[in-house]
Amino acid sequence: MAIGGLGVSLAGFAGLISALDRRPVHSPVGPYRITGIVFLGFSLTIAGFGTVAAYTITAENLALTVRVGTLLLAAPLVRGYLQARPGPSWPRERERWISIAGLSVLAVVTLGNLIFASLGYLQLLMLTGLIGPVGIFYNTVRDVTRGNPEATDPGLPEAQSR
Repeated sequence: MAIGGLGVSLAGFAGLISALDRRPVHSPVGPYRITGIVFLGFSLTIAGFGTVAAYTITAENLALTVRVGTLLLAAPLVRGYLQARPGPSWPRERERWISIAGLSVLAVVTLGNLIFASLGYLQLLMLTGLIGPVGIFYNTVRDVTRGNPEATDPGLPEAQSR
């Protein structure tokens, strides 16, 4: 249940991103980051609370509960792959590929728990689910404090070449 509470807190960071982001209103990066952190935060909340609910619904069948919780954690990975397509939301191609590589590793590790149905493994997966929203928040703070042109306008040619 604590992971569920953390998910709601991370979704609240979207307001901080809005306050910190100095990009032009038409920039696709700001809305991408805000929707990403809210979606990931609430997905983690649903996975945390859904696992507790699944334990009750499955008549306290721990293996089935862990598998349900694992599937709840795997669902946001699909959205991550869809959002990792090239476009204006990714001003730096290197960051996009790092994100895809991270998603791929996380998908393999997450789906491995469908086989093992380990509660400790599920708890570790929930903790790693915090990486996405925290990473988005970190990137926003990094871009704002960097003070270079690509932090304010991702459409500049310099931002496209990185």
